[in-house]
Amino acid sequence: MSDPRNTGKARLYADIHRLLATLMQRDIADPRLAGVCITRLEAVHGGQQVRVMVHKPGEVDQKMVVEQLEHLATHFAHQLRHAMPKRRLPGLKFYWDEAIDGAADVTRLLNAMHFE
Repeated sequence: MSDPRNTGKARLYADIHRLLATLMQRDIADPRLAGVCITRLEAVHGGQQVRVMVHKPGEVDQKMVVEQLEHLATHFAHQLRHAMPKRRLPGLKFYWDEAIDGAADVTRLLNAMHFE
């Protein structure tokens, strides 16, 4: 039997992911941030904070992307509290998802190999 607290947390993180993705698409006017997507959320510090992993395909200044999203974190948190008023929401911290870059490197290597 699944723990209802885990189910509730999973639903909360799924809602945060969905709402953040919508906010990023709707509220960001900076063309340098167009196409940034949330790859996953990770709960840290006992659920007090959410690590928001982001990525954008192509050549991009990763540090700038994360800094700009961090600058917008207060706006996102305010909008999330407005959309989910009865929930206690964790803090948001944005990180570049390097796992996606690593997977792309592996794919490139596999495509470059010639199998006989």
